[in-house]
Amino acid sequence: MTNGEYQNFSEILDRRLGEIDRRLGEIDQRFDRIDQRFDGIDRRFDGIDQRLDGIDQRFDGIDQRFHGIDRQLVQMNGQFVEVDRRLVQMERRFDSRFDAIDEQLREIVGHLEAIYGRLERLEQEYYAITQALRRIETALADEKTKREIIERSLQELRANVAALQTRIEEIEQRIRE
Repeated sequence: MTNGEYQNFSEILDRRLGEIDRRLGEIDQRFDRIDQRFDGIDRRFDGIDQRLDGIDQRFDGIDQRFHGIDRQLVQMNGQFVEVDRRLVQMERRFDSRFDAIDEQLREIVGHLEAIYGRLERLEQEYYAITQALRRIETALADEKTKREIIERSLQELRANVAALQTRIEEIEQRIRE
């Protein structure tokens, strides 16, 4: 290689190296911009990390609340079991009481049926007595009529006897005279 060729080669190489330096400078600028973007992304991730830490703390608080709610639910479940036990006892007492009441009602119904039977017989006897009284009243009415006739006849008879008595007295007085 000659000196001219070497210089020519050197100029081409310098231009190319300058071009490479320029391109590397642009790449450096791009990397700087990318670094800035990554820095922004890092800051965002830091903010997100802080938010997530806050969310974690909230979830921890929520977990504690849920544990408290779970304890309350367990306690309430125990209370419901106790209430259920008491309700079952009450239901048994009510059932036994209702059974006793049912038995008493059956006895009352039996007594009422006996009373209704007696009332029926009394009603039949009442109608029989009423019919007998009507017959007696009819008979008495006939007797009353007959008695009135007899009394009138008796009064006429007395009047006739009184008239005869007066006539006899008149005749006796005439005979004495």
